[in-house]
Amino acid sequence: MKQFDLHDSILGKQAATPEKYDASLLFRIPRAENRVHYGIEASNLPFIGFDVWNCYEVSFLTDNGFPVSRVLKLVYSSESQYLVESKSLKLYLNSFNMDRFGKTVLEAEKTVGDIILRDLRLLLESEVFVSLFDSTVEVRKPFPSVSKVNLSSLVPNEVHESIDFSRFKESPELLRSQLTDSNHKYGFHSDLLRSNCRVTNQPDWGDLYVRIVTKHEIDLSSIIEYLVSFRKENHFHEEVVEMIYKRFYDIFEPEKLMVAALYTRRGGIDINPIRASHSEFIDETLISSEFRVEKTLRQ
Repeated sequence: MKQFDLHDSILGKQAATPEKYDASLLFRIPRAENRVHYGIEASNLPFIGFDVWNCYEVSFLTDNGFPVSRVLKLVYSSESQYLVESKSLKLYLNSFNMDRFGKTVLEAEKTVGDIILRDLRLLLESEVFVSLFDSTVEVRKPFPSVSKVNLSSLVPNEVHESIDFSRFKESPELLRSQLTDSNHKYGFHSDLLRSNCRVTNQPDWGDLYVRIVTKHEIDLSSIIEYLVSFRKENHFHEEVVEMIYKRFYDIFEPEKLMVAALYTRRGGIDINPIRASHSEFIDETLISSEFRVEKTLRQ
């Protein structure tokens, strides 16, 4: 198992497609490396949550060489010490492509699912949930309430047009609110989120989902400015969501908070982190091992 040194990672490097199953391809990254910069302590996390991965290029053979194709849904807790590096997971899954795992389709599917579950639990030292789906699985829409409300529609066009969007590195000082005596509830999504991979500098696009209950009356245009300020940030998907969550947590002092992002598929994989203060704010469709999630605009 590879230990952390990002320069040793295959991310951003050319790599041959493996011909045989190979668990040694997996590479893990400590979450603490980014969390320390934002005052997020593993012993006192300000959130609960999960990382949800959908992997669309999963295929393997039966004993007689018949190909089986599936979609892998992978879910593990944000409390895990590590996260899996995406390109290493892609190559690891590719290593199943030409190997044989059972006499029947069902036998091969179960064997592969069990292998993936074992390998990822060992890698992450955490509970992991693995599902392999075919085309018959039910597809459900995530975040049914907040997905109907686009953040940009809540701010008049003349306000958008009056703002000088000139900050493109994460700038929490842009966030503005007024403390009041009563609770305010906010729920919205946004397609404005763009950041960049920490290693390759390639752009990452995500649909952001937010729910907040707070005594702060929030200037929603300031959230737009803040999201735009990520455009030249270099972070992994999970880090971006935790950064946004922690800024909202510190500045808006919410009673309840949820931040999630559903990211564009890259290399056959999309990554969807969700963080929340309370379990009832965790979207069950997103984390369920029974359903696939309906694709959003950015996905």
